[in-house]
Amino acid sequence: MKVKDKFLEMYRSDRVLLGEWILTIATALFVFVSIAFVDMRSLTVWSTNVWDVTFDSNIRHLYEYTAQNVQQLRHSQMGSELFSVLPWSVWNLPIWIIQRVTGKPIADSAIMLAYSKAFLVLLTVIMLRYTKKIAMIVTGGNKTKSAWAVLLSASSVFLILGVFYAGQNDIIMVVPSVIAVYYLLKGKQRWFIVWSIIAIAIKPFFVIAFLAVLLLYEKSFIKIILKTALSVVGVAAQKLLFFKAPMYEESIAKGPSKDMLEQMFSGDLSTAFGKASLFAVALVLICLYAYTRGFSKDDMRSCDSRLGKYIVYIVALTNLAYLMFSPFSFYRLVTLVPFLYLVLVQNEELYFYNGLCETAMSAALLLKLGLRTNTSLFRAKAVNGALIQRLWGYSVTPEFEEGPYTSLSTYLTEKESVLMFFQPMFSGVALICAILLMAYNHPDRKLKAPLYGDKNCRVLLWARIVMIVPFILVVIALFTKAPIKLY
Repeated sequence: MKVKDKFLEMYRSDRVLLGEWILTIATALFVFVSIAFVDMRSLTVWSTNVWDVTFDSNIRHLYEYTAQNVQQLRHSQMGSELFSVLPWSVWNLPIWIIQRVTGKPIADSAIMLAYSKAFLVLLTVIMLRYTKKIAMIVTGGNKTKSAWAVLLSASSVFLILGVFYAGQNDIIMVVPSVIAVYYLLKGKQRWFIVWSIIAIAIKPFFVIAFLAVLLLYEKSFIKIILKTALSVVGVAAQKLLFFKAPMYEESIAKGPSKDMLEQMFSGDLSTAFGKASLFAVALVLICLYAYTRGFSKDDMRSCDSRLGKYIVYIVALTNLAYLMFSPFSFYRLVTLVPFLYLVLVQNEELYFYNGLCETAMSAALLLKLGLRTNTSLFRAKAVNGALIQRLWGYSVTPEFEEGPYTSLSTYLTEKESVLMFFQPMFSGVALICAILLMAYNHPDRKLKAPLYGDKNCRVLLWARIVMIVPFILVVIALFTKAPIKLY
């Protein structure tokens, strides 16, 4: 009876439990060792190509050398700017030296690829540290709420997909953006701009959130324009560095940036004026809303707590609007972390419904992104190059593109699973849950909280933490059943 009472006491507690941290770490570690996504392999090699051209010629030959595709990567050209891999290059110097001395290609070594992905894990830890700092500010120094913000961010399926599954470099951009917001909340506007410049130079996504946040406290249009122009100076510097460099323009043109811009403002809304972009509409509304709030620089200098809540909310809202109204790659969801959870933990009377909506949104997106046609998510060949692959001693040929065991999507299509017909439903669930989260967690709480919002339901949290595990197990099962195996 004492054991049961102690368990119930812990279950009903408002604290983060040690077991929940263990479960989170175990889930992340399982995904880390099970998957070596193709993008991470390419990004790792590109980051070490920086050292090759630095020592053998000069940095302006980076795109030309990468286009030679010496290691026969899936992506033959580097379609992103230098800063998107430069921090990674510093971390990957040891494996570049190993490759240089031994001649063993990094792309063929599970251990070296795992070392490379560990850099993203380190960045995640840094991000979580600043998440706690920001949470302490917006919650008025509440340690319990701050601990929840860190756990919810660490266990988010969006973070797991972006870092531990895909090994994508979005987290390299997220970290300086989080640091930038922290300094802004501390009233240090210059450091906010400096770290924003770094984030935007790595990947330009943050420029939209930067503008929206700027509009909250800066009311001079001239200063808004100048500061926004200043925020992209890092991007301009990279363009200048590689101006007329061999294969630079060709590589950038074939990279994802151009397609992403076209899709970001795609004409998905029919009007009398012609096709219109839903995201553009949302962006104008968000910017107008931010500008018309009654804040000023004086509020920022005095570290106004209400302004701090609005800053975190606006960043979360802007990133969520992009993901709701523009096509995106699954790993881009990491941009919601940690700002979404910093918003959610502030309202204890909504913990149950926040948890319910966030879990439903995460599950719906996981299913939708994993089931759509020609998805790159949950494919059998993602096990190639992972640490766990050593257990079987073979790999699946990358050219293996047909048949039911290619991916979760092709398997369910072959089996004529009813899940494939529910994709619009999953999208709808994710959309309405996202809207509810933003509506009910407005900084001024204009909507009345629903009943029983403070209900404790830890089982929901535990299910949320391990949500991705069954999907990874399916990927491993598909890998073992693949018809073409290379020993």
